[in-house]
Amino acid sequence: MERNYSLELAELSAILKRIWNSSQLRPEFRTEPMQYGVMPNHCTLLESMQMSNQYRCRETKGAHAMRFVSSKSILTDPYRAGLEIGEALAPISPEVILLFASMSYDPDFSDFFEALYDVLGSKSVIIFGGTGDGIYESSGAENYGVSALGINSAGTVAWNVALEQGVKADSFGAARKCARKALAASPSPACFRMILADGALADGHAIANGFATEIPGPFIGGLTGDDRKFTGSKVFLNGREYDDAVAILSGSGNIRFAVNAASGWTPVGIDGIVEDNQGCEIRTISGQTALDFMARELGKPLGEADIGIVPLAAYQHGSTKHFCLRTPSHLHHDSGAVTTFGSVEPGAIVRVCSATREDVVKGALDALDGLSPDSLGFTPAAAIIISCAGRKWLMADRGEKELAALQSRLGLSIPLAGFPSFGEIGPFRLEDGSYTAVSFHNATLVVCLIG
Repeated sequence: MERNYSLELAELSAILKRIWNSSQLRPEFRTEPMQYGVMPNHCTLLESMQMSNQYRCRETKGAHAMRFVSSKSILTDPYRAGLEIGEALAPISPEVILLFASMSYDPDFSDFFEALYDVLGSKSVIIFGGTGDGIYESSGAENYGVSALGINSAGTVAWNVALEQGVKADSFGAARKCARKALAASPSPACFRMILADGALADGHAIANGFATEIPGPFIGGLTGDDRKFTGSKVFLNGREYDDAVAILSGSGNIRFAVNAASGWTPVGIDGIVEDNQGCEIRTISGQTALDFMARELGKPLGEADIGIVPLAAYQHGSTKHFCLRTPSHLHHDSGAVTTFGSVEPGAIVRVCSATREDVVKGALDALDGLSPDSLGFTPAAAIIISCAGRKWLMADRGEKELAALQSRLGLSIPLAGFPSFGEIGPFRLEDGSYTAVSFHNATLVVCLIG
């Protein structure tokens, strides 16, 4: 793609001066090789930006003059990563940037945002996103780095955002308050909505339900994450990072989209009934501790390697086909309880599930089967991918196999961004184009196509 640098000489000089000053405090910026980058240290800034972005930027135009660009950076210095992302997105003057990053930039996300705003030349752009266990972008999946999807609707979509903290104490209440803020701020009913919440602290099921009580579906989202440490994650909103928070991005106007969810995991064994649980902690299932029930049905005891990978299927009310998965986030071997990333209702019917690596790839294709071009009514011009980190852990890769499966159907040129999450929010799309209720999932892939 032809390069288009919008930086004036004076602005670039100021940025170079900022980087040089920063380098005095960061010896590795001058002397250490870039851990994940591919550019030699002797490259100039512009040479580095040209080389690293050469195959990382994708731009398409959707219907009604909407423009989309995706890009990624694997530079380890947050300021330089911000410059790289900003330079890739600046040509379309984005109204909204969906931004996903690894926790490797913490606690220096402010440097990233400073650089991004320096290049864009304005703070009017909405930045919405969060951290995950890596990133997805059209040019590949990475364990560390940052990916972004820039959107410019040419004024045909009115965007607004809202944020509420306090998900640890009351995920349901925080989600409802956030939804009400979004409704109050929206000049007209929104049709596109995306939700992100702190995956280290929130109850994903309560988050999804809190929003569903206030706003109609479909909507998408997920729980932010870290690099499998389960110690902390961030939600991004307009140049700041938040913990213990939930946020929503709403778009009102001429925006076409469709969403679907699928997993590839298959229930095995017999049904169990959740008899005793407290929040996300499941204590007993059908007269046994949760650990004993899962071990009996799985044929082996659960260990730390099964965290995020071996789920329980919780069936949607009144459905024998659609179920929502819940994976363990903590195993309590002393009490036999299992803590999951999202709660289940008391009395819920659950079954243990299993999957192979081939099943995970098939699940990705199943998600797209429900989004066939003939059923959409529009041509996809961009994609948002929220895929459970447990899928990546089972595949034992960066997520590239799942991404390759998606691109085998979507094509390599479509702008795409997303992240491996600690939980996914979205509905199942039915054959007639309607949707089930929005639910919280684990071990699941949520795909949103925008046109």
